[in-house]
Amino acid sequence: MTMAAFVLRNDMDGKKIEKADEVLELGQWLGQRQAFSLVAGRCSAADARALRELRESKKYKLLGLNWEEACKQLIGICRSAADQIIRHEQEFGSDYFVIAQVTGISADEYRRIQGSVSAHKLLCAGEEIAISIENAPKLAAAVDALRSETPAAPPAASPQHRFDKAERGLRKALAEVDELRAAPLDIGERMRLKTAIGEAIRKLQLMDLQVRV
Repeated sequence: MTMAAFVLRNDMDGKKIEKADEVLELGQWLGQRQAFSLVAGRCSAADARALRELRESKKYKLLGLNWEEACKQLIGICRSAADQIIRHEQEFGSDYFVIAQVTGISADEYRRIQGSVSAHKLLCAGEEIAISIENAPKLAAAVDALRSETPAAPPAASPQHRFDKAERGLRKALAEVDELRAAPLDIGERMRLKTAIGEAIRKLQLMDLQVRV
């Protein structure tokens, strides 16, 4: 349903539109962003912030839409893309979007140089460069330099690798505890072992509750 159709239907029915202001505000917001640049490296900080505010306010429900439908019908992107933009806005703030617009830097690459970003400035070779579209050439050169200086993070271990590592560690810990149990310990050492076993049991029981499906 279009915005105009929504308002017209309620007028014809003679019903009171309790949230007419919100409907009109949403219509104005969408009208201002008909040419949304919500693609990787081209989304502005203002658009990202507005997208987050739309999701948090849930004003799209005034049109009978859920969030996924709103992304497709009102914004023109899929929900996963919208959620990713919002995550980046929450994690990085506005500076990321300016730098991404002028350099095409990815989120992973930005994390590598994020330590050089402070107070809306990019520090490179002792020079502080204001993060703005007007400084695009300087920012692009600085980002290229920082990319070459900062090594890429090692690839994250796969879930299967982490499972194998955790299982090996758990089996090793249990074997060592069992060896202690069978060893000739004094009363103080046995009390310490009993306390450690009890704490481990409580933690494992809590984790078991948290991962139940």
